[in-house]
Amino acid sequence: MELAASEIAQTAGPGQFIMLYPPDKRNLLARPISLSAISEKSVTIVYRIAGKGTKQFSQLQKNDRIRIMGPLGNGFTLPDQATKSIVVGGGLGIPPLLELSKRLGGNTEVLLGYQDIPFMAEDFHRLGINVHIASQSGNYGLHGTVCDLLEKFNPSAGQVFACGPRQMLKSVSAWAKEHSIPIQVSMEERMACGIGACLGCGVKIQKPGEPDWKYLRVCKDGPVFSGEEVVWDE
Repeated sequence: MELAASEIAQTAGPGQFIMLYPPDKRNLLARPISLSAISEKSVTIVYRIAGKGTKQFSQLQKNDRIRIMGPLGNGFTLPDQATKSIVVGGGLGIPPLLELSKRLGGNTEVLLGYQDIPFMAEDFHRLGINVHIASQSGNYGLHGTVCDLLEKFNPSAGQVFACGPRQMLKSVSAWAKEHSIPIQVSMEERMACGIGACLGCGVKIQKPGEPDWKYLRVCKDGPVFSGEEVVWDE
């Protein structure tokens, strides 16, 4: 869905998200959805129909109006243009990596993992960067997970970016640590308010040199964190 929202588009960055309010006011809670593409006057989102709210989104037509709030959260920090980057995405963690990959440019390797059909793969190919695909069904690309793909290619880089299920992020962070590569991960947690007020999306973070971990809010302090600082074992 492309949303005409010039004020949001002009300030948003890769890795940030919006809160999208269902048209039916009986569904009061907004849904957090990451930005997959950002243009001068609009933002694009990719979502899965999972309940009443997202079902209503899918029924919107051109020129319909909808309430949104954003951009929210802290997105990815882009490295120097000379730095080679690895972008790793799995499932619904793939959409927010499209705008990131666009801004990273040609010195980038993109690894994408799917259950079966590789949605959005062509969008990444059109950026003119190297894209590798894995599917658990074996119908597309490497038969396995995106982590299997990472182990097979074992690419070298100066920075890793990842978004996807928690177990995938844990494995990719372990791989990056083993190879001494800094990693930024975009975390997926349930959100109610999107602005840090409800404290419902806490994730354990332990900063270097600090004796203990603390909870930080995915919506306000994230969703992007350093993979080395996330406490994965709970």
